[in-house]
Amino acid sequence: MPATPERRRAARRVAATAGADNEAAAHGANHSGHSGHSGHSGHSRTVDVQLLSFNDLHGTLEPPQGSAGTVTQTQPDGTTKAIPAGGVEYLATSLREAREGHRYSVTAAGGDMIGASPLLSGLFHDEPSVEAMNKLGLDVSAVGNHEFDEGSAELKRIQNGGCHPKDGCYEAGKRFPGADFPYLAANVTSEKTGKPILRPYTVWKHEGVRIGFIGVTLEGTPDVVTAEGVKGLKFHDEVETINKYTRELERQGVKSIVALIHEGGMPASGSYD
Repeated sequence: MPATPERRRAARRVAATAGADNEAAAHGANHSGHSGHSGHSGHSRTVDVQLLSFNDLHGTLEPPQGSAGTVTQTQPDGTTKAIPAGGVEYLATSLREAREGHRYSVTAAGGDMIGASPLLSGLFHDEPSVEAMNKLGLDVSAVGNHEFDEGSAELKRIQNGGCHPKDGCYEAGKRFPGADFPYLAANVTSEKTGKPILRPYTVWKHEGVRIGFIGVTLEGTPDVVTAEGVKGLKFHDEVETINKYTRELERQGVKSIVALIHEGGMPASGSYD
């Protein structure tokens, strides 16, 4: 999704946490290895949690051809060189190396994981990309505008699994399992029920550490997706939605909260490092 001043509107009003080591409150966090322990033991401390994030995969399972399959790396002397990148193999390697040595590491995506995909993924309604992300160990993702390319019913199938209603199953005797990670759509509600079509937030838990993730997409998604793709849906203000569910998470005692928002933006530098 291209960046525009309108799409950067919410970014100016919401402080989002991005890809470095971040502090998370761990109330009574123990070290027994039991994930999700709430730990009300009367003392508190903070721990460093690594947050890794990527977005706009668009079903690109293989590296793109030519210069599109490289990124720029700045050398110590100020010169630059092209580094092969793109595709799930390079992504998997980068994630594995980044996670090494980090006791607490969470991987979150910012949407457009599927949709506008190359034939290798798009021909199979992006099932291969979802299965790849399952193997990458993705913990959570917000929905982007392209998650709605085939409509909300198909998005729910991507989350929950099942064979495609028209094309069926692609392997005999094998049912598509769906995404192991939660797709979050806090600001997308059904016109009939008024409720979010997917989970609005999730709480990542590991050894007593709890971090809330709220996922929203562009309020203007209907302006960039076909009418059929957003039929029966209502898209709400991003900031109001994030604030609403932040309060809900705080009432649950979650003190570290990350907003995953699929909005336009530009990198600070042409070099990935």
